[in-house]
Amino acid sequence: SHVPLSWKKVVRLTSPNPVPMVYSFPRTDQKLTYEELAEKSGVSSRYIKEIENHGNVPSIEKLGQLLRALHISADPFFYPDAPADNLDYKRLLVYLSQCTEEQITTILAIVEAYLRTYKHPKE
Repeated sequence: SHVPLSWKKVVRLTSPNPVPMVYSFPRTDQKLTYEELAEKSGVSSRYIKEIENHGNVPSIEKLGQLLRALHISADPFFYPDAPADNLDYKRLLVYLSQCTEEQITTILAIVEAYLRTYKHPKE
């Protein structure tokens, strides 16, 4: 599967150019209640329940709000045939996209220092 296992189903809208959408979000993977995700995303808990439990397809705006709140890339939704990457890697990219240039420079220095000193375990 090209979509992480926590996203149970992908549905296609019935339109001339269907857009893949997911209606089961990895809310439970992050141990969030409906109310907590609603608070983080600005999407009502009732709407989230309708998406997860009844297969309602969210609008692009609501999908974006939920993805940002969950720190998940939108790529699997719009590029379903792309190779699936590690979910942590995708989340890291989302976090980095929210950083200032100064923060990115600092993070880069930390990663470079770590990689210079990292000792690979013996195989």
